[in-house]
Amino acid sequence: MADIYDTFRDIGIIPVVAIEDASKAADLAHALVKGGLPASEVTFRTACAAEAIEAMIKAEPNMLVGAGTVLNVEQAERAVKAGAKFIVSPGYNPDVVDWCIKNNIPTMPGISNPSEITACINKGVTHLKLFPAERKGGYKIIDDFGGPFPQCTFMPTGGVTTENVGEYAKRKNILCMGGTWMVKKPLIEGEKWDEITQICKDAVKAMHNFHIDHMGINAKNEEEAKEIAKQFELFGFASKFGNSSIFASEQVEIMKQNGRGTCGHISMVCNNVERALAFLKPYGFSPVMETAKWMGKENASPLKVVYLDKEVGGFAIHLKRA
Repeated sequence: MADIYDTFRDIGIIPVVAIEDASKAADLAHALVKGGLPASEVTFRTACAAEAIEAMIKAEPNMLVGAGTVLNVEQAERAVKAGAKFIVSPGYNPDVVDWCIKNNIPTMPGISNPSEITACINKGVTHLKLFPAERKGGYKIIDDFGGPFPQCTFMPTGGVTTENVGEYAKRKNILCMGGTWMVKKPLIEGEKWDEITQICKDAVKAMHNFHIDHMGINAKNEEEAKEIAKQFELFGFASKFGNSSIFASEQVEIMKQNGRGTCGHISMVCNNVERALAFLKPYGFSPVMETAKWMGKENASPLKVVYLDKEVGGFAIHLKRA
């Protein structure tokens, strides 16, 4: 079951779909996958929810499709029978939680306060939906929950948009984000598949928030590094000496020996390194784990820094968590 939560993290944004016409489900699935969000939480607010789940899975077999707004066990049973891989509820329903645990179905009950979180923990459920997220305090309240509940991760839903998704994505106790903004009713009813795809792409871009932190220049040795740094001082950049490199401003690092990359390296900031690695994997990039640095305990905390195995234009790339 842990693997599915890794998939939630890797995808990052789970579109929350209310679909009135199941015949549109297949095209919607294609649009979401094309936009970089191969997932859907199909809400049981419509009569055709189960049928829509079946249609989306048939259209995109590798898509992560589950059910949302599940209010009782009967709905959970119907959803799983239709092929749902997970169950999400807007609130904490112990009957639904117990049924999911008994049947080994991943579930994320909705919570909005410490009492509900505690009730879920006592059931052994630690991946939770914060709803309605923005009205309850957004990522700030999730920061607050991280203190007393370090074992929990959250899927904030309600008020998450392309404009604020990056702030959510950088929190280490946020598993993924849920939202409807890329699958609004007029878009689905109007069959605006290309528009849905573009909104998804924009959301993915905002979620990762890739940007360059600094560039590293390789020098043969410390003396050469000092000479290079001296040249940068002509431009008013003071040298800051470290054990393995010299920084000439915050944007230029001069290595005291030939480091990774034919020409040097580029430090690429992102909101979540693990999620960025999953995004880059289909393009042929893999992490060089011997270079990994962690935010806490090795292999038991989020990645802080790791190099990629492929150069870009002669430069090695290392991902750095924001």
